[in-house]
Amino acid sequence: MKRLRLPLLLFVTFRLMMLATFLPQDLARFGDYPYYYSLARFSDDSYLPFIHYWSEHLPLFPFISIAIYHLSRLVSGGSYEAYVYLFGGMMVAFDAGSLWLFLRLARRLWGEERALQLGWTYSMLFVPLIFCWWTFEGMTAFFILLALVLLVEGHERGSAVVVGLGTMTKLVPLLILPAVVCTRPPRRWLSYALVVGVVVVAIAGPLLWVGGPYAVASFRSIVARGSYETIWALIDGNLGTGLLGAATDHFDLAKATAPTGNPARLPEWLKAGLFGLLYLFVFLRADPRDSPRRLVAFVCLVLVIFFLWSKGWSPQWQVFLFPLILLSLPYRRGLLFVLALSAVNLAEWPVLLGRGLNEWLWVTVPVRTGLFVLLAVELWRMVRG
Repeated sequence: MKRLRLPLLLFVTFRLMMLATFLPQDLARFGDYPYYYSLARFSDDSYLPFIHYWSEHLPLFPFISIAIYHLSRLVSGGSYEAYVYLFGGMMVAFDAGSLWLFLRLARRLWGEERALQLGWTYSMLFVPLIFCWWTFEGMTAFFILLALVLLVEGHERGSAVVVGLGTMTKLVPLLILPAVVCTRPPRRWLSYALVVGVVVVAIAGPLLWVGGPYAVASFRSIVARGSYETIWALIDGNLGTGLLGAATDHFDLAKATAPTGNPARLPEWLKAGLFGLLYLFVFLRADPRDSPRRLVAFVCLVLVIFFLWSKGWSPQWQVFLFPLILLSLPYRRGLLFVLALSAVNLAEWPVLLGRGLNEWLWVTVPVRTGLFVLLAVELWRMVRG
């Protein structure tokens, strides 16, 4: 593993130099840091998410953001600049952890030479770099990769705990569960699911108890949003993004579950049924057992199908998709998918949508959807029995 430390060192050094050089306003210009900062500042008046106002983010991130904000108060009175530097430093740490886990998985799946090649490749990707300064999705990537490393190395209980923590950051890590069910006997996957459930309840339960309607509204808001930046959004006539209202809107319970944009034209039960059948087919026909490489490819396939089903799409989700693509597919094919998706999604945001050219969603969304379909086909070839 000594040879794999060099890309990690340069990866961290490059990001820290960038963090130290750029002004915070430029670094986070097209991102959500200002929005996170506005929400965290409510804690100055002792207002907390899930307790005094609803949150569209699951619990782990908002409370970490508040902790970062209060640390910035100790450093410089709570300025936005200090918040960006501290938050960005934390995200560098998460991204460095993700790269280390990525290298560890790559070495186990493909050998040291391929791991070194993948490490340099991932270090040079532009998309994970910019979203380090724009969102918190590096946390999601970290939890997914850590859960997979622990699962592949036989530490199932630890992996389940990580999935539970990741689920309280974003629901996506739950998609590891089908892989566990496919590769473990009932007693072991039931135990795994139980541990995940215990962690989730241990975090969500007290918030529901203390926060009452605000906590309920927070969890309901996750599924109540309208469609955006997907093929389903185009069908519905929605050309907006996933951005919600102002930070102060979070004190209004009604806005937590008020869908944005036009209502769905295709019934959700029909779409869920069709994709449920697709998931069932994949689950019954795939064979990821006895092969860590196929297990990771199976998780990636489940994730891509989720993206095709989801009524919303956020470009930052690429941060936890790209490592799985590179780990699952032959090198050149995986890199081609990563670069193609990067180009399409960067064109969408910030190049087009950042300039108000929302009508171009009629181009970028079908192209991205087509790439996802092709990617799903490639991944299916890797995992089918």
